[in-house]
Amino acid sequence: MKKVVNPSNLVPGMKVAQTILNDFGSIIISENTILDEHLIKKLQNQKLLKVRIFVEKEKSKEEKIDIPVTKVKDAFQNTYNGGIYEVKEIISDLLSEKGVNLKNVANVIDSVISMTDEKMDLIRCMNQIKSSDEYIYTHSMNVAMLSMLIGRWLRYNDKKLQMLVQAALLHDIGKIKVPPEIINKPGKVTDSEYEEIKKHSIYGYRMLEKEKAISKDVCLGVLLHHEREDGSGYPTGAKSNLIHDFAKIIAVADIYDAMTSERVYKERESPFEVFELMEEKTLRQLDVKVVSAFLNNIASYYVGDYVELDNGKIAEIVYINPRHVSKPIIKVDEKYIDLVIEKNIKIKYVI
Repeated sequence: MKKVVNPSNLVPGMKVAQTILNDFGSIIISENTILDEHLIKKLQNQKLLKVRIFVEKEKSKEEKIDIPVTKVKDAFQNTYNGGIYEVKEIISDLLSEKGVNLKNVANVIDSVISMTDEKMDLIRCMNQIKSSDEYIYTHSMNVAMLSMLIGRWLRYNDKKLQMLVQAALLHDIGKIKVPPEIINKPGKVTDSEYEEIKKHSIYGYRMLEKEKAISKDVCLGVLLHHEREDGSGYPTGAKSNLIHDFAKIIAVADIYDAMTSERVYKERESPFEVFELMEEKTLRQLDVKVVSAFLNNIASYYVGDYVELDNGKIAEIVYINPRHVSKPIIKVDEKYIDLVIEKNIKIKYVI
């Protein structure tokens, strides 16, 4: 059953019954999305007169409709924390040379894939819990989730999606073989230290190829996720068609999460700075099909969000230009600004 309500009466847990567009035709909220506090605020900022939602069967005209309120962010946090616990167990077993705990891996894969089935705003939830304190674990989870989204956008079937998520989850496990003083170094690493770090994809591949239950595709995704289309990557310098599709997807997810995460030695960067970098790298280093799927889908999550500009002003993202995803049309006060034209204005933070 559907019901029209005023945006001021929305509460977390309600499910949107109709895709909502802004004046530019950009999707603000997709149909079947479960609302949380952030999404409700986004809708209220649009000054909409009404929002159509799903409700339970109405018993009588006089009786107030009972809409179950679920805590979407709490549900995400619980699932995410459970995944982090499993990742810690996986790494602990590897450090103890017990091999890969495939049961733990399967648990994480199931939880990651189930998140999209709930229509959660995964990008928003991930952005809000990024932390430098447990980066090695959160990065594995985030890359798995981002890779899963890209796989869905590329229309992977269930079996292929599960293998992709497995490769993404395990893409950095070889780092346990790199001396911790190098991995955890707060400043810039030396050339020799960087050469040691670059070996992590080989270390990871060698650990996984011993496991009969792990497919060759997953192993190659781990081995080649730092390769680049022009042959400038590592460890083999493979080019374009020699790079496994899983590795191409993980590369994009890896770059996005690493650059938008807070680290001990650097601040997180704006998603739009990362989009700009990807648009540039697509010409020579990243797979065009993967980057296009990623940018054209993920950018829509930010429509309706507020950002701080490098001039200190606050703006609203009102339209994403599909040809220039990193340079949206923004609204400052009552003025619309196209960042493709106003090249001297940059987005510094997403608020």
